[in-house]
Amino acid sequence: MNSLLCRFLAVLVLFLPLGVRSEIIALESTEGAARFQRLTDTRSALSLLSHLETEIYLTFCGPASLATVLNSLGVREPSPAAFFPYRRLTQDSLFTEQNLRIKTFAAVQSTGLTLEQLAAFARNLGVEAQSLHAEHLELVGFRERLLLALRDPHMRVVVNYSRIPLGQEGDGHISPLAAYDEASDSVLILDVARYKYPPIWIPLRDLVIAMEKLDTEAGRSRGVLFIKRRRSE
Repeated sequence: MNSLLCRFLAVLVLFLPLGVRSEIIALESTEGAARFQRLTDTRSALSLLSHLETEIYLTFCGPASLATVLNSLGVREPSPAAFFPYRRLTQDSLFTEQNLRIKTFAAVQSTGLTLEQLAAFARNLGVEAQSLHAEHLELVGFRERLLLALRDPHMRVVVNYSRIPLGQEGDGHISPLAAYDEASDSVLILDVARYKYPPIWIPLRDLVIAMEKLDTEAGRSRGVLFIKRRRSE
């Protein structure tokens, strides 16, 4: 596909009928704030917001998401020596010797991380991580699994999805999922590309569609990563 056609399709998406595009609601809007206020427990969401990273490179959505969720769970190692005696996991410091064997820093700069690579990074940093590809998900089951994870203070959720079905600029992306609003059946995504998009609510069904899109590097659909801190820590 030539560059001229790609630009035409990108512009076309912007002018699709509203019913075709995902209903995106910014957290800072009146409706977005109302959805947040309906949450019965905001502790995990607020912790994620407090630790939300901005990706340091355009391809670092995976490392930024992982640093965000681990810091919010209290997993602060390995911390850079420059921060001593304070502890905080950073996008750079998560590239341990084990993780560099999975994918080098330069390779992640070039092509980012797949869902499975991100899961392997997380496990090497001492947490439990279960990845589920969208090809194995259906809406009702995913909703139930998601609610259980969001209610557990020791768990966090990271989603790998395509921006295209949401009418956003770009394609594959990774960010933490912070909350679910039952009244609108929508989820709160804390976009780590903070220079481009704010935290947003999107319909859960649209997220599933976005996760079903092919990750060309992985050769399969995108999906969700459930991360859990071990209770012994």
